[in-house]
Amino acid sequence: MNRFIQLCALAAILSGCASVRQSSVFHDVKVEDGEIPIEMVEIENSGWELFKFIPLASGDPERPNRLSCCWFRDTVTLQNNLNLLDMEMKARDARKFNNLTSYNTEETFLFILLTRNAYHTSALLLKDVDPKNMATEKENIK
Repeated sequence: MNRFIQLCALAAILSGCASVRQSSVFHDVKVEDGEIPIEMVEIENSGWELFKFIPLASGDPERPNRLSCCWFRDTVTLQNNLNLLDMEMKARDARKFNNLTSYNTEETFLFILLTRNAYHTSALLLKDVDPKNMATEKENIK
């Protein structure tokens, strides 16, 4: 039983992760007229590689925020993060986004034996407001 727990812990440490985090609390956020912020989205997809080019495990972009990963496949790409952003926009009925940023981080452990690679993407999701209801929507945001 002790060996089983050790193997599960090792698998959890080595597995990749795909996550989407949101924040929808806005205090006096100013955007262009006719648009209101829905939420701020931060997407991270990470994975582990052996010798910097052999994928061991990476996040499953089809199932973000779950304990699932893709074994021996490299899913840590900017395109997968943009696909997750598109899924989030459709789920929130967002029409546009602002302040799209994306960057890649890489950490090497045990010289070059293990490498953790991650893509981070964030954006502010916006929706259009009917001009008749714009004053009411702006008051609701505050």
